[in-house]
Amino acid sequence: MNTFKEIGLLTFRCIQAALRNPIFLFMGVATPIIYLAFFTPLLGTLASNGSLGTDNVLSLFIPGMLPIIAFSTGLFTGFGTIDEVRSGVLERFRVTPAKRFSILSGYVLFDTCSVIFQCLLFIAIALPFGFRADWLGMLILFPLLALLTITTSSFGNAMGVVLKSEDKYAPLVHGINLPVLLLSGTLLPMSLAPTWLNIFAHFNPVFYVVEAARALALGNIGSIEVLYAVLALVAFALFTMYWATNIFKKVVT
Repeated sequence: MNTFKEIGLLTFRCIQAALRNPIFLFMGVATPIIYLAFFTPLLGTLASNGSLGTDNVLSLFIPGMLPIIAFSTGLFTGFGTIDEVRSGVLERFRVTPAKRFSILSGYVLFDTCSVIFQCLLFIAIALPFGFRADWLGMLILFPLLALLTITTSSFGNAMGVVLKSEDKYAPLVHGINLPVLLLSGTLLPMSLAPTWLNIFAHFNPVFYVVEAARALALGNIGSIEVLYAVLALVAFALFTMYWATNIFKKVVT
């Protein structure tokens, strides 16, 4: 069986499992909707005095939330992997001819499809609130979101099979998630931050995706922020996928 067929079958298995309990797909977009309803009104004052650089709060906030959906979905996928380790699913994969890369890719591709669905749903919900964007720029944004999901999903799945325990995995992901969220510029642009905090933000790959997302939403397709995001994400995605594949080769043997 070739690699693409293996990945397709393993991804379809994940989709079937998700369809049996679709609430998790919709819960993934619940937090951004809460931010949309309860946080964006707080930005009105900053927009009115020019601190945000635009009078359209949603054009700043919605594109910034999309990378966080991608980041969080991929990062928290390790909880599902731990459940499959405990239930013996990965144990049974040991006797199959499936490549370890294909097993990992099945999980990652499913997470990527899930992120695309959640982001489209979030955008559709934001439209009645008044969100408007350059649609060509938004189409270009989705491959960046896919690369971010590949990075975090690879990391999350690999750490899930290594740690094999929610008690160990939860502190790790929450310890990563909060500083990444605060330093990404999603809630407030990092241009409002002091210099030292801005420097720290530039070590956060999600920061580059958020900046690129906002530029693309405004139609600035040739923006330098987009180039920075592409370079950062390609490097991180390749490295993380390679590392996670080696983890699967060691654990699922």
